[in-house]
Parts: sequence; C-alpha cells; structure tokens
Amino acid sequence: MTPRLLALDLDGTIVADLSTISRRVRAALQQAMARGVTIVLATGREYAVTARFARRLKTNGPLICYQGGLVRDPRTGHTLLAHFIPADLSRRVIRFARARKLPMLLYTADNAFAELPTPLMRRTFRQAGAPFALVNNLLAVLNDDTLPLKFLFIQPEGESAAVYRLLQRAFGDALTVTQSHATMVETTPPGVSKGAALRALAEHLGIPLSQTVAIGD
Repeated sequence: MTPRLLALDLDGTIVADLSTISRRVRAALQQAMARGVTIVLATGREYAVTARFARRLKTNGPLICYQGGLVRDPRTGHTLLAHFIPADLSRRVIRFARARKLPMLLYTADNAFAELPTPLMRRTFRQAGAPFALVNNLLAVLNDDTLPLKFLFIQPEGESAAVYRLLQRAFGDALTVTQSHATMVETTPPGVSKGAALRALAEHLGIPLSQTVAIGD
C-alpha cells in the first residue's frame, strides 16, 4: 500500500551537522510529494527553525515541533495542537535550575529565552541558526498567555547524563524528561511525544496509521 503521510525527523535523519540537507534527500522528498504523499517534519526543534527547513524543502504538510508539543501548519499559521507546561510547574523548574546553576532555555510557541547563556549554548545555537532572547529573569517571561512548551538544558558531552538523572528524580512524575542529544536534555509535558502528535495529526487529516510512515534516528 502506498503511504499517504510521511513523517521525518530532522537531526540525525535528514539533517546533518545541524543544518545540512543532501541533494538526494531533497530529490526523494520532491518525488514523494509528486506522488501525493504529505510530508511532515517531526522534530524537537522550535517552530521558527522547523518552518525554515520546511521552506527549504518545500514540504506540504503541518510541522510537529518541540518533541510533539506543537503541531502547526506553516502555510496558514494555524495551530492544530499545543501542550504547555503549567505556570506553577514552570516556576519550579526555573528555580530548580537557578539553584544548581544549570544553563537552560525556555521555549514558548514562537520564541526561546535564556537567562544564563554559556559559550556552549551560544555556539550550539549559532551553528543551528536558532536565535534566542537573553533576559534577566525567566520568571518574568511567564504569564497566562506565555507558557513553555519545553525547557532545554545544554551541558558539555559527558555531563548531560547526570543532568538527565537529576531532572528525572526531581520532575519525572510531572514532566517527560528526555536526553535528545549528547549535550541536550529536554523536559516536556507528560505524554508528549512525536509519535503521539503524529497519531493525532493523522487522525486530523483523515489518514489511517496503516498509510502513515515515520522515519527517524
């Protein structure tokens, strides 16, 4: 049976070195879309950067971002699904990170904010072409209309596993904690995943899972 919906991870799957996409991948996606396949990018990255990849690849489907926390159609700007971390829990995470001097980014639907950027954080985001806003107080960012979709902790390779364990012990009952990269640990609302978002999107589009394919590392 020919698939109607194809979901692709970015980093480590169709994107190398944070930004490189091969001609072979581009050609394959164009061939799939020419056959009527809906192409969906599914990633932990923020919406703005994911939308930039979608424009480069000329994809034709909604985008799954923030590990499944947000599904948005870049052609219309319409948000199909969003899972936010509640304000009280977000404050706990921010204070926890501050007390332990853990560099962290707070992601809303359209922006990223950092309070204590490190050289590693700046270098990583410069390579990825992903800007963030430097603020004096992450707690001041929070309000009823501005809630996080995820927090991202960036640590030197070899140290992130310890941060993962620390966050899992502190927040594992309230958040999903994921080590998404050798230097990155993320926290998202419970139950959030690319797979769950893809399942919801397929249902929204009226495409059965039997005609849905997901590829990722």
